[in-house]
Amino acid sequence: MKRLLLSLALICSIPTAYAYDVVNPIGGRAAAMGGCSVASRGLWAMQNNPAGMAYLDKFSLGLYYENWWLLPETAYKSAAMAVPVKFGCLGLSFNQFGSSKYSENKFGLAYAKDFGPYLQIGLQLDYLLLNIGENYGKQSAMTFELGMQSQVTDKLRLGAYVFNPVSFTLKQTINQEKLPVVFRLGLAYQFTKDFVGQLEIEKNTDYEGVRLHCGLEYEALEDFYLRAGIQTNPGLLTFGLGYEIRFARIDVAAQLHQALGASIQIGMIFSIGK
Repeated sequence: MKRLLLSLALICSIPTAYAYDVVNPIGGRAAAMGGCSVASRGLWAMQNNPAGMAYLDKFSLGLYYENWWLLPETAYKSAAMAVPVKFGCLGLSFNQFGSSKYSENKFGLAYAKDFGPYLQIGLQLDYLLLNIGENYGKQSAMTFELGMQSQVTDKLRLGAYVFNPVSFTLKQTINQEKLPVVFRLGLAYQFTKDFVGQLEIEKNTDYEGVRLHCGLEYEALEDFYLRAGIQTNPGLLTFGLGYEIRFARIDVAAQLHQALGASIQIGMIFSIGK
């Protein structure tokens, strides 16, 4: 019954919503910390706030998989690659939500530059492709996302991000539906060497109200992390684990929705270089 209701809801949303779920935060760390991502650094920042990849100094490759409510029709897949260069950091990414009958796809080309401790800026150009089965065709659009971060003090980092700031549309659709505009503003605070907290607010023009994200991370053992968080609108409880070795990191997470149940997430990042 749950699968039937979710499938019907998805089908009914196709002609009007085009919510583009591929703009949700990516990565097992973000998933475990209530969706907090705008003030984070690392490879998955390419998807969440491209300014956060400015500090990458190694070639990095990442893979991510998410299964909403344990249904194959709501699989979420992502891959990303970052290459540090003399003038900043370049990245490529791919996201896909859905199945062969209905899928939302995003291809990204990103660039980030560090202008000192107080300013990092990142930009990603996106090509979006909506693929609807049963001969309904395909729709596409191009847009971009822009992010900034600032290391205000040794403990406090601020982040700001916007997706589709000029409100592009899917022109091939009957009503030329607009893509959502997504804003995120947040902070990360390093309480101690082993304990960090993040807080952010998000506004998506496809939804009423705002979302609040709150997450905590504790390094319980060397390179072993415990994480937990909450999200509003809809309400989610999240938790997860992370472990790092010399050249790789793995993050796993789970999210609990009061009505729809559990979602699972897993991500891996491989880094090569000095």
